[in-house]
Amino acid sequence: MADPPRKYDIVVLGATGYTGKLTTHFIAQRLPNDLQWAIAGRSRAKLHELAAELRLSHPDRSQPTIEIVDLEYQKQVEGVVQQARVCISVVSYWTVGTTVVDACVRHRTDYVDTSGDIPLIHSWIKKYHETAKASGVALIHACGVFAGPEDLLSWAAACELRDSFGESTKEIVLAVKELTSDPSGGTFESILQGEADQLQIDQANESKDPWHLSPIKGTSVSPQTNMFHLRKDPDLGLLSDSTVGILTNRAIVHRTWGLLQGSRSEYGPNFQYNEYQSVNSTLGGLSELIKSSVIETLMASPLLLRLLRLFMPAPGSGPDIKQSEKIPVKFQAIAKPDNESSPKVFASFSYPSGSYHTTALFLSQAAASLLYTKSLEGGLKGGCLTPATLGPDFLERVRSSGATITLSSPRQ
Repeated sequence: MADPPRKYDIVVLGATGYTGKLTTHFIAQRLPNDLQWAIAGRSRAKLHELAAELRLSHPDRSQPTIEIVDLEYQKQVEGVVQQARVCISVVSYWTVGTTVVDACVRHRTDYVDTSGDIPLIHSWIKKYHETAKASGVALIHACGVFAGPEDLLSWAAACELRDSFGESTKEIVLAVKELTSDPSGGTFESILQGEADQLQIDQANESKDPWHLSPIKGTSVSPQTNMFHLRKDPDLGLLSDSTVGILTNRAIVHRTWGLLQGSRSEYGPNFQYNEYQSVNSTLGGLSELIKSSVIETLMASPLLLRLLRLFMPAPGSGPDIKQSEKIPVKFQAIAKPDNESSPKVFASFSYPSGSYHTTALFLSQAAASLLYTKSLEGGLKGGCLTPATLGPDFLERVRSSGATITLSSPRQ
């Protein structure tokens, strides 16, 4: 039985936050002009202010309807979600994120978020994956600058290796070339809430398991670094095992592998993902390692986080938008085959406008892919999924929005 028509194609929950605002501007600018969409949140004044801002910036584009909703009340959330075909959730995931996911599963509304909290995503997988899978609801998690490009690039490189050379992928090695990730006020509040949550505390060790989110366990993962946490790759150069997002990115990439394993889209049985910061020297590598260690120490201490809060932007604000537009995001990756004599595949991702703009791109185009195509990889129909499971349609939508994604091999 077909679902009844919905009032909205897309609803953005948490639209007045820093990431939410950027996402609404991206939707207004990039998605088709006949789009029926809504911006939703608690503050009537902030929503009207955002709506006026969108009318001023994009006067000839589709304008959103305003929906007032208190996210702490399940019935209000359901009242908005059931009117939409796709929900973009940019809310505080630790406080009200589960309420939104629950409403989307109940009302068969496809869903996209940027949550990178492994314990929280793991809890959603346990509670909602099978139900969403059975009802054909796609829940796309971690679809922001952390995990989104990394997952999509890993999938694209593994596909190229398989389709062009008939080879399975043994390892994806990804190098972060340029990425600035100053937190917005909302992001920092989410970090604080997560660190204080009992679920986060209980799963602190489990979350470090590279296969914690994968439906099947993979091979033993080795970063292949020396005593200084450095790896010298013949193609990517000197690499430091010091990236901030490695745990989340690896968990999401490995979940994609597990979801696709056994299908025509599988990467291969011996797959693993490793990620590094590209550095120019051993000294530079040590500097990055010290920096990441300091961040890790801060993240693990609720007291230090609360002190740091004094210097962070207020919720709803963040890095200067104009300045962040000038700071590109760049990744390079290599898909290495099981057969060492076979060719490698080189892949790259770049976007000229910074990390939060990249997140807005990924959220809006993932929602568009679900809305207009919904052609999932590996024969998947629904469940707790990953950005790369949106497949070729999503890749082309990201490319058409200004991102450059390249794939090549020396033997082609």
